[in-house]
Amino acid sequence: MKEFIPISKAHKTPKRSLTNRKPLILLSKDSSNAMMGDVVIAMLPLLVMACYFYGTRPLMVALWSVAACKLADSVCCLIARHKLMLGDLSPMVTGLVIAMLLPASVPYYIPVAAGLFAILVVKQPFGGTGNNLFNPAAAGFAFAAVCWPQTIFRYPQPMERMEAAGPVTVRLLEGSAYTLKLGGIPSIDWQELLLGNFAGPMGATHILVMATCLIFLLARKTADWRIPLGFISVAAVFSFFFARIPTSPLNSIYFELFSGSVIFTAIYMVTDPVTAPKTGWGRFVYGGLAGLLTMLFRYYGGFEQGGMFAVLVCNALSFSLDRCFISAKESVRRVYGELVNAKK
Repeated sequence: MKEFIPISKAHKTPKRSLTNRKPLILLSKDSSNAMMGDVVIAMLPLLVMACYFYGTRPLMVALWSVAACKLADSVCCLIARHKLMLGDLSPMVTGLVIAMLLPASVPYYIPVAAGLFAILVVKQPFGGTGNNLFNPAAAGFAFAAVCWPQTIFRYPQPMERMEAAGPVTVRLLEGSAYTLKLGGIPSIDWQELLLGNFAGPMGATHILVMATCLIFLLARKTADWRIPLGFISVAAVFSFFFARIPTSPLNSIYFELFSGSVIFTAIYMVTDPVTAPKTGWGRFVYGGLAGLLTMLFRYYGGFEQGGMFAVLVCNALSFSLDRCFISAKESVRRVYGELVNAKK
Protein backbone atom coordinates (compact mmCIF):
# COMPACT_ATOMS: atom_id res chain seq x y z
CA MET A 1 0.00 0.00 0.00
CA LYS A 2 1.39 3.38 -1.00
CA GLU A 3 2.40 5.54 1.96
CA PHE A 4 1.35 9.18 2.12
CA ILE A 5 3.87 11.94 2.55
CA PRO A 6 4.79 12.64 6.21
CA ILE A 7 2.95 15.56 7.70
CA SER A 8 6.24 17.11 8.78
CA LYS A 9 7.28 17.89 5.21
CA ALA A 10 4.19 20.00 4.60
CA HIS A 11 3.39 21.41 8.03
CA LYS A 12 6.61 21.63 10.08
CA THR A 13 5.44 19.07 12.61
CA PRO A 14 7.36 16.03 13.87
CA LYS A 15 7.95 13.30 11.27
CA ARG A 16 4.95 11.05 11.24
CA SER A 17 3.31 9.33 8.29
CA LEU A 18 -0.41 9.58 7.80
CA THR A 19 -0.68 5.81 7.86
CA ASN A 20 0.70 5.78 11.40
CA ARG A 21 -0.68 9.05 12.62
CA LYS A 22 -1.02 10.18 16.19
CA PRO A 23 -3.13 13.26 16.86
CA LEU A 24 -0.44 15.14 18.81
CA ILE A 25 0.80 18.10 16.80
CA LEU A 26 2.82 19.83 19.48
CA LEU A 27 6.61 19.58 19.64
CA SER A 28 6.92 18.96 23.37
CA LYS A 29 4.97 18.57 26.57
CA ASP A 30 6.12 22.06 27.57
CA SER A 31 4.61 23.64 24.45
CA SER A 32 1.45 21.59 24.94
CA ASN A 33 1.11 22.82 28.51
CA ALA A 34 1.78 26.40 27.38
CA MET A 35 -1.10 26.19 24.90
CA MET A 36 -3.38 24.69 27.53
CA GLY A 37 -2.35 27.53 29.84
CA ASP A 38 -3.41 30.04 27.20
CA VAL A 39 -6.83 28.40 26.94
CA VAL A 40 -7.23 28.49 30.73
CA ILE A 41 -6.34 32.19 30.74
CA ALA A 42 -8.87 32.78 27.94
CA MET A 43 -11.62 31.09 29.93
CA LEU A 44 -11.02 32.79 33.26
CA PRO A 45 -12.76 36.04 32.14
CA LEU A 46 -15.86 33.97 31.31
CA LEU A 47 -15.79 32.48 34.80
CA VAL A 48 -15.42 35.95 36.31
CA MET A 49 -18.42 37.20 34.31
CA ALA A 50 -20.45 34.17 35.42
CA CYS A 51 -19.64 34.93 39.05
CA TYR A 52 -20.65 38.56 38.49
CA PHE A 53 -24.05 37.51 37.13
CA TYR A 54 -24.81 34.59 39.45
CA GLY A 55 -22.64 34.83 42.58
CA THR A 56 -20.19 32.20 43.80
CA ARG A 57 -22.08 29.15 42.54
CA PRO A 58 -20.46 29.18 39.04
CA LEU A 59 -17.06 29.02 40.73
CA MET A 60 -18.14 25.89 42.62
CA VAL A 61 -19.51 24.30 39.43
CA ALA A 62 -16.16 24.90 37.75
CA LEU A 63 -14.19 23.58 40.73
CA TRP A 64 -16.22 20.37 40.89
CA SER A 65 -15.84 19.82 37.16
CA VAL A 66 -12.09 20.48 37.13
CA ALA A 67 -11.53 18.37 40.25
CA ALA A 68 -13.38 15.40 38.72
CA CYS A 69 -11.35 15.64 35.50
CA LYS A 70 -8.02 16.00 37.28
CA LEU A 71 -8.72 13.18 39.74
CA ALA A 72 -9.85 10.79 37.00
CA ASP A 73 -6.83 11.69 34.86
CA SER A 74 -4.41 11.10 37.74
CA VAL A 75 -5.96 7.77 38.72
CA CYS A 76 -5.76 6.53 35.11
CA CYS A 77 -2.09 7.53 34.92
CA LEU A 78 -1.36 5.59 38.12
CA ILE A 79 -3.24 2.51 36.91
CA ALA A 80 -1.43 2.58 33.56
CA ARG A 81 1.89 3.20 35.36
CA HIS A 82 2.47 6.38 33.45
CA LYS A 83 4.37 9.29 34.91
CA LEU A 84 1.96 11.39 36.95
CA MET A 85 2.02 14.91 35.53
CA LEU A 86 0.58 17.10 38.27
CA GLY A 87 1.21 20.19 36.17
CA ASP A 88 -0.74 18.90 33.17
CA LEU A 89 -3.37 21.54 32.42
CA SER A 90 -5.40 19.56 29.86
CA PRO A 91 -7.83 18.11 32.49
CA MET A 92 -8.38 21.65 33.76
CA VAL A 93 -9.25 22.83 30.24
CA THR A 94 -11.70 19.95 29.84
CA GLY A 95 -13.34 20.69 33.17
CA LEU A 96 -13.65 24.41 32.48
CA VAL A 97 -15.15 23.92 29.02
CA ILE A 98 -17.77 21.54 30.44
CA ALA A 99 -18.59 23.97 33.26
CA MET A 100 -18.94 26.98 30.94
CA LEU A 101 -21.58 25.16 28.89
CA LEU A 102 -23.73 24.33 31.92
CA PRO A 103 -26.25 26.57 33.69
CA ALA A 104 -25.10 28.14 36.93
CA SER A 105 -27.97 26.36 38.70
CA VAL A 106 -26.83 22.85 37.75
CA PRO A 107 -26.50 20.29 40.58
CA TYR A 108 -22.86 19.52 41.29
CA TYR A 109 -23.12 15.84 40.47
CA ILE A 110 -23.74 16.65 36.79
CA PRO A 111 -20.40 18.39 36.07
CA VAL A 112 -18.70 15.63 38.06
CA ALA A 113 -20.37 12.92 35.96
CA ALA A 114 -19.62 14.78 32.72
CA GLY A 115 -15.98 15.23 33.70
CA LEU A 116 -15.56 11.56 34.64
CA PHE A 117 -17.11 10.47 31.35
CA ALA A 118 -14.84 12.83 29.40
CA ILE A 119 -11.65 11.47 30.97
CA LEU A 120 -12.47 7.82 31.67
CA VAL A 121 -14.33 7.03 28.44
CA VAL A 122 -13.09 9.49 25.81
CA LYS A 123 -9.58 10.61 26.75
CA GLN A 124 -7.59 7.99 28.66
CA PRO A 125 -8.63 4.83 26.73
CA PHE A 126 -6.93 6.34 23.63
CA GLY A 127 -3.64 7.09 25.36
CA GLY A 128 -4.25 10.25 27.35
CA THR A 129 -3.11 13.80 26.66
CA GLY A 130 -2.36 14.45 23.00
CA ASN A 131 -3.69 11.12 21.74
CA ASN A 132 -7.46 11.42 22.11
CA LEU A 133 -9.43 11.08 18.88
CA PHE A 134 -12.47 12.98 20.17
CA ASN A 135 -12.76 16.20 22.13
CA PRO A 136 -13.27 15.05 25.75
CA ALA A 137 -15.18 18.18 26.80
CA ALA A 138 -17.61 17.89 23.87
CA ALA A 139 -18.20 14.23 24.72
CA GLY A 140 -18.67 15.00 28.41
CA PHE A 141 -21.24 17.70 27.73
CA ALA A 142 -23.01 15.50 25.17
CA PHE A 143 -23.23 12.79 27.85
CA ALA A 144 -24.81 15.26 30.28
CA ALA A 145 -27.21 16.52 27.60
CA VAL A 146 -28.47 13.01 26.89
CA CYS A 147 -28.80 12.04 30.55
CA TRP A 148 -30.19 15.26 32.09
CA PRO A 149 -31.67 17.43 29.30
CA GLN A 150 -34.36 18.94 31.52
CA THR A 151 -31.70 20.20 33.91
CA ILE A 152 -28.86 21.48 31.75
CA PHE A 153 -31.05 23.35 29.25
CA ARG A 154 -32.89 25.44 31.83
CA TYR A 155 -31.13 28.55 33.07
CA PRO A 156 -31.45 31.16 35.84
CA GLN A 157 -31.98 34.79 34.95
CA PRO A 158 -28.78 36.90 35.17
CA MET A 159 -28.30 38.78 38.46
CA GLU A 160 -30.25 36.06 40.30
CA ARG A 161 -27.82 35.41 43.14
CA MET A 162 -27.50 31.78 44.19
CA GLU A 163 -25.81 30.30 47.22
CA ALA A 164 -22.88 27.98 46.64
CA ALA A 165 -24.39 25.38 48.97
CA GLY A 166 -27.97 24.22 49.29
CA PRO A 167 -30.78 23.80 46.78
CA VAL A 168 -31.41 26.30 44.00
CA THR A 169 -34.64 28.19 44.58
CA VAL A 170 -34.52 30.74 41.73
CA ARG A 171 -36.84 30.49 38.74
CA LEU A 172 -35.35 28.66 35.76
CA LEU A 173 -36.06 29.60 32.15
CA GLU A 174 -35.52 28.14 28.70
CA GLY A 175 -32.77 29.91 26.79
CA SER A 176 -33.00 32.03 23.66
CA ALA A 177 -31.85 29.06 21.56
CA TYR A 178 -34.98 27.21 22.68
CA THR A 179 -37.13 30.18 21.61
CA LEU A 180 -35.53 30.02 18.17
CA LYS A 181 -36.18 26.29 17.95
CA LEU A 182 -39.88 26.94 18.55
CA GLY A 183 -39.89 29.52 15.75
CA GLY A 184 -40.09 32.56 18.01
CA ILE A 185 -37.95 35.69 18.16
CA PRO A 186 -36.06 36.15 21.47
CA SER A 187 -37.09 39.32 23.28
CA ILE A 188 -33.50 40.46 23.87
CA ASP A 189 -32.08 43.71 22.57
CA TRP A 190 -28.67 43.81 20.92
CA GLN A 191 -26.88 45.33 23.90
CA GLU A 192 -28.02 42.60 26.27
CA LEU A 193 -27.18 39.95 23.69
CA LEU A 194 -23.63 41.22 23.21
CA LEU A 195 -23.04 41.65 26.95
CA GLY A 196 -24.44 38.22 27.81
CA ASN A 197 -27.23 39.60 29.98
CA PHE A 198 -29.73 36.87 29.16
CA ALA A 199 -30.51 33.35 30.31
CA GLY A 200 -28.10 30.78 28.90
CA PRO A 201 -24.99 28.70 29.63
CA MET A 202 -23.08 30.46 32.38
CA GLY A 203 -19.92 31.01 30.32
CA ALA A 204 -21.13 30.97 26.72
CA THR A 205 -23.25 34.13 26.50
CA HIS A 206 -20.57 36.82 26.88
CA ILE A 207 -19.98 37.61 23.20
CA LEU A 208 -17.69 40.63 23.60
CA VAL A 209 -15.56 38.89 26.21
CA MET A 210 -15.21 35.81 24.00
CA ALA A 211 -14.25 37.96 21.01
CA THR A 212 -11.45 39.52 23.08
CA CYS A 213 -10.31 36.08 24.22
CA LEU A 214 -10.26 34.87 20.60
CA ILE A 215 -7.92 37.72 19.69
CA PHE A 216 -5.66 36.63 22.56
CA LEU A 217 -5.65 32.99 21.41
CA LEU A 218 -4.94 33.98 17.81
CA ALA A 219 -2.12 36.31 18.87
CA ARG A 220 -0.59 33.51 20.91
CA LYS A 221 -1.07 31.11 17.96
CA THR A 222 -2.91 28.74 20.26
CA ALA A 223 -5.90 28.78 17.91
CA ASP A 224 -5.71 28.66 14.12
CA TRP A 225 -7.76 31.49 12.56
CA ARG A 226 -8.96 29.23 9.73
CA ILE A 227 -11.12 27.09 12.01
CA PRO A 228 -13.29 29.79 13.69
CA LEU A 229 -13.44 31.70 10.39
CA GLY A 230 -14.78 28.66 8.53
CA PHE A 231 -17.16 27.82 11.38
CA ILE A 232 -18.69 31.28 11.81
CA SER A 233 -18.81 32.01 8.06
CA VAL A 234 -20.73 28.85 7.21
CA ALA A 235 -23.06 29.24 10.21
CA ALA A 236 -23.80 32.84 9.18
CA VAL A 237 -24.45 31.94 5.53
CA PHE A 238 -26.73 29.09 6.58
CA SER A 239 -28.66 31.41 8.92
CA PHE A 240 -28.96 34.00 6.14
CA PHE A 241 -30.44 31.68 3.51
CA PHE A 242 -32.43 29.39 5.83
CA ALA A 243 -33.92 31.71 8.43
CA ARG A 244 -36.30 29.85 10.73
CA ILE A 245 -37.85 32.91 12.34
CA PRO A 246 -40.11 35.57 10.75
CA THR A 247 -37.52 38.31 10.50
CA SER A 248 -34.93 39.68 8.10
CA PRO A 249 -31.96 37.49 7.07
CA LEU A 250 -29.54 39.78 8.92
CA ASN A 251 -31.55 39.48 12.12
CA SER A 252 -31.56 35.73 11.62
CA ILE A 253 -27.75 35.73 11.56
CA TYR A 254 -27.67 37.98 14.60
CA PHE A 255 -29.92 35.79 16.74
CA GLU A 256 -28.58 32.43 15.54
CA LEU A 257 -24.92 33.24 16.14
CA PHE A 258 -25.32 35.02 19.45
CA SER A 259 -27.91 32.73 21.06
CA GLY A 260 -26.82 29.61 22.84
CA SER A 261 -23.23 28.40 22.53
CA VAL A 262 -22.40 28.87 18.83
CA ILE A 263 -19.60 31.40 19.35
CA PHE A 264 -18.24 29.49 22.35
CA THR A 265 -18.07 26.33 20.24
CA ALA A 266 -16.23 28.16 17.46
CA ILE A 267 -13.61 29.57 19.84
CA TYR A 268 -13.03 26.97 22.54
CA MET A 269 -14.11 23.59 21.17
CA VAL A 270 -13.56 23.33 17.42
CA THR A 271 -10.09 24.88 17.71
CA ASP A 272 -8.76 22.05 19.91
CA PRO A 273 -5.31 21.42 18.32
CA VAL A 274 -5.27 17.69 19.10
CA THR A 275 -8.49 16.71 17.35
CA ALA A 276 -8.40 19.28 14.52
CA PRO A 277 -6.77 18.59 11.13
CA LYS A 278 -3.14 19.52 10.59
CA THR A 279 -3.36 20.98 7.06
CA GLY A 280 -4.38 24.58 6.42
CA TRP A 281 -7.22 23.82 4.01
CA GLY A 282 -8.21 20.86 6.14
CA ARG A 283 -8.69 23.17 9.11
CA PHE A 284 -10.77 25.65 7.14
CA VAL A 285 -13.04 22.93 5.74
CA TYR A 286 -13.17 21.30 9.18
CA GLY A 287 -14.37 24.55 10.73
CA GLY A 288 -16.93 25.11 7.97
CA LEU A 289 -18.25 21.56 8.28
CA ALA A 290 -18.55 21.95 12.05
CA GLY A 291 -20.48 25.20 11.56
CA LEU A 292 -22.85 23.56 9.10
CA LEU A 293 -23.47 20.54 11.33
CA THR A 294 -23.98 22.78 14.36
CA MET A 295 -26.75 24.65 12.56
CA LEU A 296 -28.34 21.42 11.30
CA PHE A 297 -28.35 19.97 14.81
CA ARG A 298 -29.84 23.20 16.15
CA TYR A 299 -32.54 23.23 13.48
CA TYR A 300 -33.47 19.57 13.33
CA GLY A 301 -31.91 17.91 16.38
CA GLY A 302 -33.59 17.02 19.62
CA PHE A 303 -31.81 19.77 21.60
CA GLU A 304 -31.52 23.50 21.06
CA GLN A 305 -27.73 23.21 21.38
CA GLY A 306 -25.93 21.08 18.80
CA GLY A 307 -22.32 22.21 18.86
CA MET A 308 -21.05 19.30 20.97
CA PHE A 309 -22.47 16.71 18.57
CA ALA A 310 -21.09 18.58 15.55
CA VAL A 311 -17.63 18.67 17.11
CA LEU A 312 -17.65 14.92 17.75
CA VAL A 313 -18.73 14.14 14.18
CA CYS A 314 -16.03 16.39 12.76
CA ASN A 315 -13.41 14.84 15.05
CA ALA A 316 -14.10 11.52 13.34
CA LEU A 317 -13.48 13.14 9.93
CA SER A 318 -10.34 15.08 10.87
CA PHE A 319 -7.83 12.47 9.71
CA SER A 320 -9.70 11.90 6.45
CA LEU A 321 -9.63 15.62 5.65
CA ASP A 322 -5.86 15.66 6.10
CA ARG A 323 -5.45 12.63 3.84
CA CYS A 324 -7.64 14.18 1.13
CA PHE A 325 -5.85 17.53 1.04
CA ILE A 326 -2.34 16.07 1.23
CA SER A 327 -3.22 13.59 -1.52
CA ALA A 328 -4.71 16.38 -3.65
CA LYS A 329 -1.61 18.53 -3.11
CA GLU A 330 0.67 15.69 -4.19
CA SER A 331 -1.47 15.05 -7.26
CA VAL A 332 -1.25 18.71 -8.28
CA ARG A 333 2.52 18.68 -7.80
CA ARG A 334 2.86 15.51 -9.86
CA VAL A 335 0.74 16.88 -12.73
CA TYR A 336 2.61 20.17 -12.66
CA GLY A 337 5.93 18.34 -12.76
CA GLU A 338 4.81 16.27 -15.72
CA LEU A 339 3.71 19.39 -17.61
CA VAL A 340 7.03 21.10 -16.94
CA ASN A 341 8.93 18.03 -18.13
CA ALA A 342 6.77 17.76 -21.24
CA LYS A 343 7.57 21.38 -22.21
CA LYS A 344 11.26 20.63 -21.90
